[in-house]
Amino acid sequence: MWFLYALLGAVGKSYTGFFRKRMAATVSASMYMWVTYFLLLVVLSPLMVSHLAQLGKMFTGAFWVVFGAAFSLMIATQLNLEALKREELSYTAPLNSFVSIFTLLIAMLFLHENPPRLGIVGILAIFIGAYIINLKPQRLHWYDPLVRLVTSPGAQLSLGVAFGYAVNTVFMKALSNQGYDDLTILYAIILIGWVLLAFVPIRKPRELVATFRSNKAALVGATVSSFAGNFFHILAIAGTYASYAVSVRRFDSLIAVLLGWRYLKETNIRNKLIGSLVMVAGAIVMALS
Repeated sequence: MWFLYALLGAVGKSYTGFFRKRMAATVSASMYMWVTYFLLLVVLSPLMVSHLAQLGKMFTGAFWVVFGAAFSLMIATQLNLEALKREELSYTAPLNSFVSIFTLLIAMLFLHENPPRLGIVGILAIFIGAYIINLKPQRLHWYDPLVRLVTSPGAQLSLGVAFGYAVNTVFMKALSNQGYDDLTILYAIILIGWVLLAFVPIRKPRELVATFRSNKAALVGATVSSFAGNFFHILAIAGTYASYAVSVRRFDSLIAVLLGWRYLKETNIRNKLIGSLVMVAGAIVMALS
């Protein structure tokens, strides 16, 4: 079942990126997070009545692990919104495949998960895919895509996003290993993030009103897809190694490229699609070899 959960998480994550891209130019990252967290809390709070005992146990016995999961998710979301302001969705989403590399390294250190035998092949494939994505017709030298990957603000921010998501995954896996319920983990992470951002509507009341007036559909879409993506991701990592679930979840990049092509009219889709396929293959080889 973990494989199905990971695929469903990939679908949710790809649509989250799509809705974020539509709002990136008009809504600040902090406002986006506060509003989506608030909407999720409104929906999930009634469901937590039967989970109050476990929620209290989590906050007393594993508070800093939950805080680490919440804070790393906030940082990754912040960087993702900033990256989407600068680059197309079909460019930033495939670079999330670097999550597999970061998750593997962190899981080795803190979760004692053994690395795959063909891990080096998977890592090489991810870098080759990133090179293909950065190919453009006007590039004159073979090293131009590598230069863009290192110097482009969108690429730099996307690599930061990948590292943040990897850290978040390891924290959530640690909570799952301690026996906490999936829904309780997600609720606690959202609650902490919302509390940390409590100053946002106070400091930006006009932006809050404008956000609800002009981005209703995108906000609802982002909230629903974000919940689905994170909830199924937790279910997936609870049922297998963190590196396995993260690798399968990389199918989100393929869906995001197609969404960018179909609905956002983004460019250079062929290279991005080929590069994404290579990166997804590399991520799967890393985990399942």
